[in-house]
Amino acid sequence: MHPVVHEPVIYDYDAARFDFGDILRKIYDVDDLARLRPEGELEVMTWKTDQSTDFHAKFYEAFEAELKPLYREFVAAFVPGVLGTEEFCFQQVPTFRVHFPGNVAVGDFHRDRDYNHGDGEVNFWVPFTPAYDTNSVWIERELGSGDYRPMTVDPGQVLVFDSVDWSHGNKINETGSTRVSFDFRCIRLSDYNPSTLRTVDAKRGLWIGDYFDVL
Repeated sequence: MHPVVHEPVIYDYDAARFDFGDILRKIYDVDDLARLRPEGELEVMTWKTDQSTDFHAKFYEAFEAELKPLYREFVAAFVPGVLGTEEFCFQQVPTFRVHFPGNVAVGDFHRDRDYNHGDGEVNFWVPFTPAYDTNSVWIERELGSGDYRPMTVDPGQVLVFDSVDWSHGNKINETGSTRVSFDFRCIRLSDYNPSTLRTVDAKRGLWIGDYFDVL
């Protein structure tokens, strides 16, 4: 069995085979996702509003038909290389993020356990635009240190880390470039404990059959 993932690690994947960026460009009808912008001024998002834009709605509306088959194929091909050959469950629908200039993609610095997520979950963070400096996710350098650093992650790479225990969040994006990404959580079945709790935002039940699924 592989060790449980703790510190952030960046992996490469076949972006030509798993070309989520091409699908997203078609969904949003843009040539460059890094130039994606809201119409008009958007207030700085909070944990209550960071899933509420029209871009989020369009992603989730398109997911079933446009993204789900490729997503499940990606999970099946990529995750065992990180978690090992043991069976696992995974987040049925990944969480979409868009980090506009002058804004954030998540409302607060946090640990996922603050939002009811449990031990053993591993976060797979997948950007489709260059993620760097203030448009990326910031993770503490050492567990519990409160000293944060930005993660530099390119399209074709996945950042894997323990988001349950490692505090992370966003800065105001001052790069001038929008970051578009999604993230999803997986957990080995040997670590899985059925929960009666739900996600804070979408109120999805944190159990297999609702928030989680198996291949």
